[in-house]
Amino acid sequence: MQSLNRILHAILTWFSIGVFTILIIDVVLGVGSRYLVGNQIRWTEELATFLLVWLVFCGAAIAYRDNAHLGINLLMTKLHPGAAKKLRIVALIIVLFFTLAVMVVGGIQLTMERLHFGQMMSTLGIQKAWLYLSVPFSGTFIALFNIEMLINTIQSKTEGSADA
Repeated sequence: MQSLNRILHAILTWFSIGVFTILIIDVVLGVGSRYLVGNQIRWTEELATFLLVWLVFCGAAIAYRDNAHLGINLLMTKLHPGAAKKLRIVALIIVLFFTLAVMVVGGIQLTMERLHFGQMMSTLGIQKAWLYLSVPFSGTFIALFNIEMLINTIQSKTEGSADA
C-alpha cells in the first residue's frame, strides 16, 4: 500500500505542479491583456477559478499524505502511548468515513447532477461538472492515503511511529 501511495502521491504532486504552472500563465495572460491591451481576455478569470479549485483539492490530498494539515495534538501528547494510538485510530476512521461519504460519494453525486443538468461554465464552454470532479478525485486520494495511515497506525507499537 505504501509503494502504491508513494507513486500516487508523486503523480498527484506533478499534476498539481502542472495545474499551478498553467494557472500562473493564465493569470499573467489575464493581467497582461488587461493592462497592455486594455481589455482582459474573457476566459482567463474563469479558467483561473477552475484551476485554483483543482489546485486546492489536490493540495489538500498532498498535504494529508504529508501530515501537513493543521492539527491540535495537545491531547495526544498528554495521553499514554496506547491511548494515543487508539485515539489516532478513531480519528483516522472518522476521517475515512467523512472522506468516503462526503467527498467521494457526495462529490460523485454532485458531479453527476451537474452532468445531467448540463450546467456550463460560460466563457470556457465546458460543463461545470469538470470543476466539481475535483472533489471526488481528491477524496479518493485522501481515502487511499488514510487507509495507509490506518494500517500503519494499527501495526505500529507506539503512536509516534505511525506517521505515513
